[in-house]
Amino acid sequence: MTARAIHVVEYVVLALVLAGIAYLQRDQLGVLFWILLVGPDIGLVVAPLLGPMPGGGRLPARAVPIYNAFHTVTVPVLLWVGALAAGIAPWPLLGWLIHISADRALGFGLRGPDGGQALI
Repeated sequence: MTARAIHVVEYVVLALVLAGIAYLQRDQLGVLFWILLVGPDIGLVVAPLLGPMPGGGRLPARAVPIYNAFHTVTVPVLLWVGALAAGIAPWPLLGWLIHISADRALGFGLRGPDGGQALI
C-alpha cells in the first residue's frame, strides 16, 4: 500500500468516526454544525475578490492563507479545547472537522504559495 493510499484511508476512517460521533450527538449539534460543515469552502466563492483566478484549480496567492486557516485541524481543535474550558458544548465543531477529514480523504489538502494543492 502506498503512502498516499494510507493517508486517504486514515482520513476516510477519521471522517466516518467523526460522522458517527456527530450522529450520536445529533441533538446537540444545531445549525452551527451545518454551517461549519460547508463553511470552509465558502471562502472559495470569495477568492476571486482577492485577485484574478489563475486557473488550473489554483487560488489567488492572497487567498491561500485564508483557505489554509479554514482547512487545518489546528483551529477547530483549539476552539474545541477553548469550548471545553469555557463549559460550552463543542459538538458543532464536528462539522468543521468532518469537512477537513472528507477533503483530505478526497485528495484535497492545504494550498501551496502558488495557490495549487500542496503535496502531502
